[in-house]
Amino acid sequence: MLRVGLTGGLGSGKTTVAGIFRSLGAQVMEADAVGRAMMQPGEAVYEEIVQAFGPAVVRADRTLDRRKLAKIAFTDGRFAELNAIVHPPVIAEQQRWMEALEKEQPDAIAIYETALLFEASRAAGSRDWQERFDRRILVTSPEPLRIARYVARIGGPNPTAAERASLEREARERMAAQMPDEEKMRLSDTHHPQ
Repeated sequence: MLRVGLTGGLGSGKTTVAGIFRSLGAQVMEADAVGRAMMQPGEAVYEEIVQAFGPAVVRADRTLDRRKLAKIAFTDGRFAELNAIVHPPVIAEQQRWMEALEKEQPDAIAIYETALLFEASRAAGSRDWQERFDRRILVTSPEPLRIARYVARIGGPNPTAAERASLEREARERMAAQMPDEEKMRLSDTHHPQ
């Protein structure tokens, strides 16, 4: 089985590329979807986040306010703390998925789509991405396009000027917390601009 790590920063187009691979028959796991499932009430990751970040990140319906959590993580310098809670179980799930897939479909192409392929390993003080993946594909896009995609995704079709400015600031904060594309290019086997 071919194990592929597909990565790219916020708004780079990696989810679109993952969809193209899926349409061609590849098996795809999206790290964001796995992480969201683990952040649901009753899950261990959820409980650990609430314990670390407090009740301010919990909505009235007991779900996490992911936007508020991200704001705290990025603006208060707690990004690494959040990643230390979320990434180990997400990576463990990715490894279980690939092992099960390899037993069922030994000739499959398994693609793990994640924004933080290299960052998660770096935060853990390792280069385990070299062991977990046979190939690493990086998707990039120009910064203005990435910001525009983020604003459209979060702000909807008609954000006010103030909402747009706030979302653009959020996008820049998130991008600043991620490894620069130039560094990711050196670690990747293939680079695809979008």
